[in-house]
Amino acid sequence: MKVIIIEKLNISGLKYDTLEKELLKLNFKKYNVKQIFNWLHNKMEDNFDNFSNISKENRNILSKNFFIPEITLLDHLISENDNTEKFLFKLQGNVLIESVLIGHKNRYTLCVSSQAGCALGCEFCATATMKFEKNLDISEILMQFYYVQKYLNQKGNKLDNVVFMGMGEPFLNFDNVMDSIDILNSIDGQNCSKRNFTVSTSGLVPYIEKFTDLDSQVNLAVSLHSVNDEYRSKIMPVNKKYPLKDLKKSLLAYQKKTKKRISFEYILIDDFNCSKNDAFELTKFLREFSCLVNLIPYNPVAGKSYATPSKTRQQEFYRILLKNNINATLRETKGQDIAAACGQLKVKRELI
Repeated sequence: MKVIIIEKLNISGLKYDTLEKELLKLNFKKYNVKQIFNWLHNKMEDNFDNFSNISKENRNILSKNFFIPEITLLDHLISENDNTEKFLFKLQGNVLIESVLIGHKNRYTLCVSSQAGCALGCEFCATATMKFEKNLDISEILMQFYYVQKYLNQKGNKLDNVVFMGMGEPFLNFDNVMDSIDILNSIDGQNCSKRNFTVSTSGLVPYIEKFTDLDSQVNLAVSLHSVNDEYRSKIMPVNKKYPLKDLKKSLLAYQKKTKKRISFEYILIDDFNCSKNDAFELTKFLREFSCLVNLIPYNPVAGKSYATPSKTRQQEFYRILLKNNINATLRETKGQDIAAACGQLKVKRELI
């Protein structure tokens, strides 16, 4: 007797149109599609048995044809300095990722990962010291949001913003990142405004052009860190393939089409990129942009010889930008004591 094995689909990663197509094949009604999508992405339910307005027969059909993946919390750290929280999650296949929750004046921002590890090799970043494992699928991105949102629900709070600034380069997982945002934006899901999402890139020009063509309301952030090609290439190998001239051209084209402000991330590294001359060169580079520069004091990473500049040097750099009419903020370091600050994410496999 031949045994037929039904390969189950990951239902959590299906956009509405795809979910509808798959469910109609199984003779579900169109109104069931909306109900099921709502259970998955509005109520964030991970057990078919709890889909109470779906008949038991149809719940059995769901169980036979689909699965809802699991996410397991391995570690949860809370900073003693500023209440930043870091979550270490285990996905299927013992894949580990980290997410960071940042609270500020009763508003909450979730920094999500888009990859397990990273292949770009930025010198200042702890994630770059990990082995690149995989692009996260849509459901693995969503599960970070859903876990933390349910955690906040217990306190009567909610997520306000999502930034793709965790582990990995989001544009190297472009389709899954944008599809996850579409699902979170859905009126039948979390109904999050796309204006509350920010995707960060190290400067992958072809994907910036692809992002431009979407003409989305999603915000764009660019990891800059130097406007000198030689220096930028030392700490960001991606600059060798997409140098500053090409990066600037693609960003100006993005701004011309979308009319949206760009955020530039600039990590201040002592004796490397934060002299007065560096500040003046940065103002020249940014003069044509409508932008916000986030100045981020370097956060120490084990095994790296870089250092954080003094408060005086940070303030001096910051003031030069302001005097030259560049909109800038000098970030306070958050979550450094739990290795949750910018550039510090690196999973501990010994916790498996």
